[in-house]
Amino acid sequence: MENVMKLFVSMALLGFTLVVATVARADNLPEFPGIESVPITPDMNYGGFFKSHQPVKLVFGVANPGAQLKESLINTAATVRYLKSKGYRYEIQIVLYGRAVLTADQWKQEYSSYSAQFQALHEQGVQFRVCHNSMYSLHVKADDIYPYMKIVPAGILQLTKKQMQGFAYISNR
Repeated sequence: MENVMKLFVSMALLGFTLVVATVARADNLPEFPGIESVPITPDMNYGGFFKSHQPVKLVFGVANPGAQLKESLINTAATVRYLKSKGYRYEIQIVLYGRAVLTADQWKQEYSSYSAQFQALHEQGVQFRVCHNSMYSLHVKADDIYPYMKIVPAGILQLTKKQMQGFAYISNR
């Protein structure tokens, strides 16, 4: 009887520890300005798939500075929050090409609303790449790009490279 009681107390303490760890982890999830946080419950998962396939590798290709970029930022933030809540490693890159390179210009007032979201994602390890070809066509100077963003020769080739390296391509079109 004493062994059963010890086992019960041990199991109860283990359960309590797991709940506290889950709540603590949820409290430390990143916030992204202007992007709603969707609650994540411990029972929502992918059956251990991503635990067995780490790091999770995604590349977002963004050509449109409007709806496509907004959706890509929302999806990136939700993905980061989910993966962090589970303690999973990830590599995420957002490639800006076409007119979307205008949003990488830190001095363009028209797109300044993206600045805080870009910064918050960058702080969570999301990488940004900006297409030189599009910058040239749209007269965007390298010195005007956010300092944490890197310029690549061609956005399309960057997307191709990442896919060839095993990244899943997301376009949100």
